[in-house]
Amino acid sequence: MKQIKTIVVFWMLLSSVYGQELLLKDGETLVILGNSITQAAVMPFGYVNQARNALAIFYPERKISLVNAGISGHKAPDMLDRFERDVLQYDPDWLAISVGINDVWHGFKDGHTRGGGPKGVPLELYRAKVTEMITLAQATGTKVALMTTTIIQENLSSIENQKLEPYNEAIHQLAQQYDCLLIDQNHAFKRVLEPLQKPGMNGKGLLTTDGVHMNEKGNWLMASTLLHAFGISEHRLKQGKDLVWQACTKDQDRLDAHLARYNEVNYEVGAPRSDEHRVIFYGSSSIDRWNLADDFPEYSCLNRGIGGEHTRDMVRRFRQDVRSLEPAAMILFLGSGNDFWPDNRYSIAETKSNLLRLSRIADSRGIKVALGAVSPVNDYIPGKDHLLATHPLDKVQALNTWIETLCRENGYTFIDFYSPVADSAAKLDSTLTLDGMHVNARGYQKWQTTVHHAFEQMGITPKKPIQQ
Repeated sequence: MKQIKTIVVFWMLLSSVYGQELLLKDGETLVILGNSITQAAVMPFGYVNQARNALAIFYPERKISLVNAGISGHKAPDMLDRFERDVLQYDPDWLAISVGINDVWHGFKDGHTRGGGPKGVPLELYRAKVTEMITLAQATGTKVALMTTTIIQENLSSIENQKLEPYNEAIHQLAQQYDCLLIDQNHAFKRVLEPLQKPGMNGKGLLTTDGVHMNEKGNWLMASTLLHAFGISEHRLKQGKDLVWQACTKDQDRLDAHLARYNEVNYEVGAPRSDEHRVIFYGSSSIDRWNLADDFPEYSCLNRGIGGEHTRDMVRRFRQDVRSLEPAAMILFLGSGNDFWPDNRYSIAETKSNLLRLSRIADSRGIKVALGAVSPVNDYIPGKDHLLATHPLDKVQALNTWIETLCRENGYTFIDFYSPVADSAAKLDSTLTLDGMHVNARGYQKWQTTVHHAFEQMGITPKKPIQQ
């Protein structure tokens, strides 16, 4: 604890020395809208997570939330189509738009070696769509930052990079025209790569894994360029890089431990039988503690809960612990909500975004989605009165209303894990818990009934005996 306080004081003093005024204020939310480069940046060393950790280290007194709104393959028209869902509904203070790579790159598909093919986005259409996103955001009071693109091939003279030039010029013009913050990623990448150019050079490996998607160094360059635009000096970023990477390494170590938890058993379970309606229960400790074999012996249920996990890590391990197991359905339940713990530095917007992302990916893979309401806590136990302060009932209930609406609007199944275990004060019934946060066996019995009803709604049938 003393070491943490020392680091905090050091960075607060350093801030006063350099006189940096961060544009992101305490309590503000920044949504980062982008493509696969941004989507992948949810991972521990991705640029969004590196930026998140840097802000927590440089400005520990400020709670600043970064919401990752990246979807692989998306171009300007795609981002505009989902703008209400993935940006405006969160009412963010800031929006950073990263778009342009796919608009150009996809124009080279299907044998269009000079670009300009039908899968790309023409410059004027690109400009129009970005302009519409800017005006929609600014109309709600959201401040907008525009990122120029990174690169397509580390060989800067490639035809793909030449095709990017007018798109980046458009971003410069729009930033000036609409008074947007400019985050010049393209300039940052050129500054690093230009001294390294040579005939016949490899198009990848220095900052990218494939010429487009970032390695750890490329992610740091993107994160530091973004943070510099928001007001952190290059010198301070350079001095603090090791601390940021230590935080990212801690995130990676935790993720590795979570992935190791079910890695071997996933291999043993294998793919479902053709007549098997496999259901994965996915979440944190309330799932982890649930004896599914006892409560649902007639169904094919797999428990993939991990105690203490928050939604960011659920997104990170989804591919291994849900998607790869090819379930018929997923029940996603956050328990009492680890995102609410202050040390995790979440906003409600990020929790919603992660729930939306998990649901969308599952649904797109043909997995039926059931989302559980966050369960209540109480303050009845001596020494546990802090639970209502960190997990306030009004915020929990508001999130549950949002979850129920999400289910109704998208055809998902809503499971009410709140009401069956709440008392007349809307707190966790004292007879159903030992710690004020987790339910006991009687609480699980009440939830068992609600899950059986959800199975019926989703058309999940009992498993058939294996013929000997």
